[in-house]
Amino acid sequence: MEQYPVHTMIELTVQPMRSYSCQAGTVDIWCPAPSLMVTRVAGILVDEAATAIEDVMLRRVTEDGRLIVFNDWEQMTDYEQAARTRLTEASMSILETLDGGHFLLRSRVVVFGVQIANAALRKLAVHPSRASFERSLGDALRERGPAA
Repeated sequence: MEQYPVHTMIELTVQPMRSYSCQAGTVDIWCPAPSLMVTRVAGILVDEAATAIEDVMLRRVTEDGRLIVFNDWEQMTDYEQAARTRLTEASMSILETLDGGHFLLRSRVVVFGVQIANAALRKLAVHPSRASFERSLGDALRERGPAA
C-alpha cells in the first residue's frame, strides 16, 4: 500500500472511538460533537471497514436524531464495491436525518464512487482542498459543541 503523509485534522487530537485495520487499509472514526461523525480512510475501503462506519453512523442517528459526516478520504486509493453499496444503502436508510456528507478525496476512482452515491443521496459535498474541508469541519464543531 502506498503511503501518503498523514495530515492532522483540526481538533481531533483524541484517539478515534473506533478503528479498523487490515493489510488493504485503515479506517478511523471519531464523534467529536453531538450528531457529528468524522472518518479517515487510508488505502482500500473493504466491506468490513465500511461495516464499522455503518455501525457508528446508525448508532449516532439513534442517539442524536440527526447526523452530519465528514470523510477525510484523501489517502483512500480504492474501495470494494460491497463497501460503497453498504454505505450508500445505510445513508439512504437515514436520509431524512442526514444533514449531509462532506468529503476530501484524491483518487479519481473514489471521486467517481462518491458521485454515483450522490446521484441517489443528493446530500454529499466534495471539497476542493483540505483547507475548505477543515473550514467546514471547524464550523460544524463550533455549531454542535463538544461531545458529552
